[in-house]
Amino acid sequence: MENEVLSQNEVENQLRQRLAEVTALLDLKLKALKKSPEGSLRIAKNHNVVQYYHRRDPQKKNGDYITKKNFKLAQALAQKEYDKALVASLQKEAKCLKKTLRSYDNFFKQNTLAEKLIERLNKNKRALVKPVRLSDEDFVKYWKSVPYQGRPFAENYPNHITPLGERVRSKSEVLIAMTLQRLHIPYRYEYPIEIKNENDKPVTFYPDFLCLNLRTRREFIWEHFGLMDDPEYACKATCKLGLFNQNGIFAGKNLITTMETADQPLNSKQVERLIKEYLV
Repeated sequence: MENEVLSQNEVENQLRQRLAEVTALLDLKLKALKKSPEGSLRIAKNHNVVQYYHRRDPQKKNGDYITKKNFKLAQALAQKEYDKALVASLQKEAKCLKKTLRSYDNFFKQNTLAEKLIERLNKNKRALVKPVRLSDEDFVKYWKSVPYQGRPFAENYPNHITPLGERVRSKSEVLIAMTLQRLHIPYRYEYPIEIKNENDKPVTFYPDFLCLNLRTRREFIWEHFGLMDDPEYACKATCKLGLFNQNGIFAGKNLITTMETADQPLNSKQVERLIKEYLV
């Protein structure tokens, strides 16, 4: 699969998500510090035995010895020291994230992001320039223009044709292809990719569909498992999913799966929901 490129919105969303995580954790630790015991912890060794002391007064070096019976106090004081350091770090990170978001937002509004500079050029000059990030229309043209040889069909294999004239392997794949086309999702049918097998050897794999989320410019493999009521087929499907995971291909991240049995066939609503969740 090709390298993934984060869109401007995704960069901002990830920054905001991290800021939300930092803010929530910061709030949690500030509340914990209010409930923590006063003073600090001193640790000493006596004949290789670790001893804990509670220093209530900073002017007093030694502090009061903490007995085993009161060991939770030592834990609370150690946690307090860690939490104070964590709070300081989180406050710095939150400040940095807020500043970055403000700067990023200003760049975005002023069209000064590298990807948007092309829009500031005269249209005649623009035609002469190769931008660092292609427009959506140009990117789709480039993505679809990659030549490849799909998996050959066996002789006398059933003939299933999509509205665009593509030959696929089942009626369910016709349904998936039709829905992708209707929702304007670019895809390649049985585009060969190289993965490693159980013995870590490279093998060529032909996923049913390789789909493009144009908004994020991320690729998703779409595998349809059409005979899941067949035990042998289901076993092979399970092995294939395990192989995907071994190669960093995970459901929801870069893999979409659909399954059906004779009693529960694939339907267009199910396909459309998946497309809108991952590819729009």
